[in-house]
Amino acid sequence: MRAFNSTLKPGKPMKRAAMKATTKRKAATKQERAYMSAQADAGCILCRHLGLGATPAEIHHLRHGVGAGQRNSHRMSIPLCPEHHRGATGFHGLGRREFERVYGVTEMELLEMSKEAATA
Repeated sequence: MRAFNSTLKPGKPMKRAAMKATTKRKAATKQERAYMSAQADAGCILCRHLGLGATPAEIHHLRHGVGAGQRNSHRMSIPLCPEHHRGATGFHGLGRREFERVYGVTEMELLEMSKEAATA
């Protein structure tokens, strides 16, 4: 029977090739970082929409127009508080359809509200 790697010597462990981690995501530019920082400083757009006032926020990248496992551009993002972003009653906890049903607003509508708030 022929061995898989005939260059190996008996008793020597096979060396694994170093795997280089690669990513296609581009780092945010200085302008994009400033934009996302201003969004986060303004607070959760959904809390403001619900009349709860400004709450600390983190950035949620919209999935609109991208495939599975991909992230949209940094300009296609909205500020959401931790609960509305990744909490049990948030976007990642409920999923897009349930999130939109529960709150009666879509990601794209929240994006427009966020842009309007930034220009006001």
